[in-house]
Amino acid sequence: MANEITPEIRLLKVADIPHLIDCVRRCYGDSYPFHEMYDPVALQKIVDDKLMHSVVAQHPDGHLIGHCALTFDSASNTAPEAGKMIVDPDFRGHHIAESMAQKRIEIAKELDLVGFWTDCVTNHPYSQDEMISFGAQETGVLLGAAPSREMAGLQNFTDTRMSFLSCYLSLKENKNTIYLPKNHVDFVGDLAKKIKVDRTIAESSALGNGKPEYSVTVNPATQMANIKVQHIGEDFASAIAAELTKLESQNLAFTMLNLPISQEAAALAFTQLEDMGFFWGAWLPNYTAQGDFLRLQKLHESVNVDEIICARAQGEDIKKYVVSEWQRVSKK
Repeated sequence: MANEITPEIRLLKVADIPHLIDCVRRCYGDSYPFHEMYDPVALQKIVDDKLMHSVVAQHPDGHLIGHCALTFDSASNTAPEAGKMIVDPDFRGHHIAESMAQKRIEIAKELDLVGFWTDCVTNHPYSQDEMISFGAQETGVLLGAAPSREMAGLQNFTDTRMSFLSCYLSLKENKNTIYLPKNHVDFVGDLAKKIKVDRTIAESSALGNGKPEYSVTVNPATQMANIKVQHIGEDFASAIAAELTKLESQNLAFTMLNLPISQEAAALAFTQLEDMGFFWGAWLPNYTAQGDFLRLQKLHESVNVDEIICARAQGEDIKKYVVSEWQRVSKK
């Protein structure tokens, strides 16, 4: 470990971008899955468009030794991801991550956010411990959602895909109604109390109306497809089934679908998606101004769930629920 240092924790400046890229390479080599973190032009555009609000840690000698950010995936996203946490392997153990995360919460409050979410790695408990210390609550587990990646100075599992523990940090009160199938109502009711969101949970058999609206993106590097649903629509199930057929030839490992559960048609759509092999991934409260989203997941290869480390019993309970749901839909 390096001698004790006190880095400056501050907002990212455009002039920092080349130094940030150097820091990413020191920690991850070329394996970091968010490729914009290696691209100075892409990084500057994301920052200029206010889609990423970055915090950096600057060593007294001037070079950057840490980074984290609030990242919005679009202008409609109201509860962003808190992620991209990177600490130079030579300076771990100095509480740099905690200091940057505290600054990130200050920024979130300045932006008047209702809350934010984060995906914590599960090959060690450290990032979970940090989020838990700020009051974040577990809402799901994404099983095998990304390829393994080497993290300098930390234990790595290189023969299996990485899973993530999803957490939500509520910053303000916000009431909402969400629609879910009956078999999830009790679980979500208990979870709403834990994550401190006020929700009316309704059952409904309503079909969507109009044409379904969604986008499909594929990331070959992570072998992942992401289906983002904006409007469920009346022929939603057949539309998604057709998209899954199109994706089959790409030999993907993981498909994620973001379902807007504040739409009344979500309850029936959720059940239809379970019939296609999708199951509970993670709850994202206040994801857009229109309401909450639920990330559903569909696996195309096996995952070793015994390697998923949870920092506390609450995380273990969420993991058990997700794994049991995976097993249940797999029998359909």
